[in-house]
Amino acid sequence: MARDAIRIRDLELACTIGINPDERTRDQPLLAQIELGLDLSAAGRSGAIADTCNYDRVADEVAALLKFRRYRLLESAAEELSAMLLAVHPDLETVRLRLDKPEALRGRAAAAGVEVLRRPSDFPRYQETARFGTVEVVLETEEAGLYLLHVAPGASISGHHHQVMRELEWHVRGELTRCGQRLVGLSPIVWTKGQVHDYVNTGAALATVFCCDQPRFIPADEILVEGASGQV
Repeated sequence: MARDAIRIRDLELACTIGINPDERTRDQPLLAQIELGLDLSAAGRSGAIADTCNYDRVADEVAALLKFRRYRLLESAAEELSAMLLAVHPDLETVRLRLDKPEALRGRAAAAGVEVLRRPSDFPRYQETARFGTVEVVLETEEAGLYLLHVAPGASISGHHHQVMRELEWHVRGELTRCGQRLVGLSPIVWTKGQVHDYVNTGAALATVFCCDQPRFIPADEILVEGASGQV
């Protein structure tokens, strides 16, 4: 177990979550307690944000994935969120995540929730070669797939679109343009069916994009559009 931790308490979120019919058509409140286990000694000495885990960014990542996925079970949300955080923040040793639904047992209890503790070893990852570099498979479930797209220097993810999958993507690291625009910060975006998009690594180092496909990746649904550049 990590000796040190960053904690985010009572992160207020609004998302579609639940199995009941009335829960599938509206957002409802969710409270998240997040504990990120990692060594904080380097940041304590350097005072540099690069030596720690930016909790503001973590909050935005959690909110983006929750909003996109529209989970049915809290258990599924906790599993995917943990896998995502451990993948995009490689210095993390553990993630402890608690999710509470204040409206779950209305009139009978203040909230119902789940809590999980996950380590990198709980999510064995593997890489597949792609025309732009490599795809790291973080987690594939019955409902979705989580991936890291590692784009080699000077390489590009060619213009393409999907007719079945919905896709959430954001910038993890490196120098990238998306549809001709330079990415700064997280820059999350949801690609709807038929929306053309592309990425180009304009830097000298590997660049990485986090991707969530719903349903999980379908090779035949990656439809290339030669010479096209998507519009954000």
